[in-house]
Amino acid sequence: MLAQYLASLFIFASDQHHLSILKNYSINGIILSSLLCVAAGYIINNFYDLEKDFIKQPMQAYLHRQVSQSFKLTTYIVLNASALIVASFVSWRVVVFFLIYQFLVWFYSHKINQFALIKNLYLVVLRVIPFFALMLYFDNYSATIFQHALYLMVLLLMTDLIKNLSSQKADLIYHYNSFPIKYGERATKIFLSALILLNCLLGFYMINSPNIGSMKYFFWGANTFFILNGIIVWKLHTEQQYKLLHYFFKLMIVIGVFSIVFIEINPLTLQNIALLHLKKAV
Repeated sequence: MLAQYLASLFIFASDQHHLSILKNYSINGIILSSLLCVAAGYIINNFYDLEKDFIKQPMQAYLHRQVSQSFKLTTYIVLNASALIVASFVSWRVVVFFLIYQFLVWFYSHKINQFALIKNLYLVVLRVIPFFALMLYFDNYSATIFQHALYLMVLLLMTDLIKNLSSQKADLIYHYNSFPIKYGERATKIFLSALILLNCLLGFYMINSPNIGSMKYFFWGANTFFILNGIIVWKLHTEQQYKLLHYFFKLMIVIGVFSIVFIEINPLTLQNIALLHLKKAV
């Protein structure tokens, strides 16, 4: 939700007044519908993955066991219905958009979750679809938006692959067809290294983008982080080590979300504003 608000303020509609965006009922409706759909998606995914979670996250799985499956399904239905009701106040097109999104989320937990790599790619797309709802609303299809989207998708894919590496034991016991189980740990690391290289190249390209402002410092830091972890990942072998690396990648996503605000802080722009005020003072 925070990422959607920041993207609306600093990427999709950077030329509009911030307060007018925050007061826009349609934008708030789209973001709230996204939030409700994502919450429902986590519930239905937990519904299908509860047995595997007993090995991966025993304490969390124990707590989930205290909630009945019927209550989970009821909450899932209520959240999805609430999302569609909120969407109906925006437009019927938004209702159709989120209805399709809800089906895609359910289809991931029910079927796609069984296929290695396909499920990783599918899950990444699911995570960025709510941003496309905003892109369609603002009718903004600039190259900068697609660059940010591609960078985020690659980062999410890397994070998901590392998560697969950290859950190999549970995946093997319950016959989950994850990428490391099907193709092996070495092949996973090779693919991960290729993705790291791709995002480093994207990062260098974004650094030289004229519309990136001070967010370029995030990309400098991220590239340094990726290069170091591209080396470190080959030295990791235990599930605990992979889990720790997974947390670092999740932290990188959070930092990236907050760094969106620095797009507006462009040194050249600030210099021009200062000169303008100086001229007025004179």
